[in-house]
Amino acid sequence: MGRVIAISNLKGGIGKTTTVVNVGAGLALRGTRVLLVDTDAQGNVAMALGVQPKRTLYDVLVDGAEVASCLTQARPNLDLLAADATLLGAQPVIAKRPDWSRALSLALRPIIPQYDIIIIDSAGSLTPLNVNALVCASDVIAPTTVEHFSIKSLELLFTQVSRVKGNNASIRMIVPTLYDPRVRQSGEILADLQKRYGALVTPPIRINVRLSEAPAQGQTIYEYDPRSRGAADYATLVEHIARVFNLQATPRAAALPQPDASQMPRCPNCGHMLHDANLAGYRVTYCNNCHYKTQTLIQSPRR
Repeated sequence: MGRVIAISNLKGGIGKTTTVVNVGAGLALRGTRVLLVDTDAQGNVAMALGVQPKRTLYDVLVDGAEVASCLTQARPNLDLLAADATLLGAQPVIAKRPDWSRALSLALRPIIPQYDIIIIDSAGSLTPLNVNALVCASDVIAPTTVEHFSIKSLELLFTQVSRVKGNNASIRMIVPTLYDPRVRQSGEILADLQKRYGALVTPPIRINVRLSEAPAQGQTIYEYDPRSRGAADYATLVEHIARVFNLQATPRAAALPQPDASQMPRCPNCGHMLHDANLAGYRVTYCNNCHYKTQTLIQSPRR
């Protein structure tokens, strides 16, 4: 049975869709069977992947179509249940159902066993479909920009998850996005975030213009610029998620074998053990303690 993860935060413009697309694509490159589900009427996941689905989540929730008939293959190992503006009309319909909060769970149930992981993208506001995403998900990953207003919205998310699920233990990760290491305030806010939430905070995603350019080309960051720091940072996050949720790479997908832990090099900054991630034609070496990171191109990007 696959895991269902909601990427959620009650604020817009913080990198939720960017995280959904690049985490999903990165896991698919490792050989993981991934389904992305877009519950936002803006339909940005399909645009970011450069696909034009014929059927969407609206057909499933309102018209009763079988979910398997509404999926779009976006990449090898990566399928999409897309959204578009018609989803705005679905929410009032769903809200009238006695089981309205479980509509998405019931719709996805037949296909969950076909995937290793299902990742749900949600809008940056509290809607019936956002509640559905939280009810459906076994785990929640919360992106947040490294700024005060976005950090504040995390408190609202913890409260909402507690109301929906009875506690907030399902919030498994907080992903700092748009992190600028050159700005002192960013470093201070990140340190405060790590102090407050501890091990829930993942290595940050640094601000990178290539991450904002890639969706306009219908490409993931690994396709658009695999040598960028955005690609390196999301590769690090993908490996972190794979470890936490015990997602194994297939032999065909693994670019290079992982070294024995006793022989792994140490971080030049803090002395902690370094880790390797092989993804999209390059190797990134990183430290979970101080966030030191280097990357080396393994092969030329495919065109």
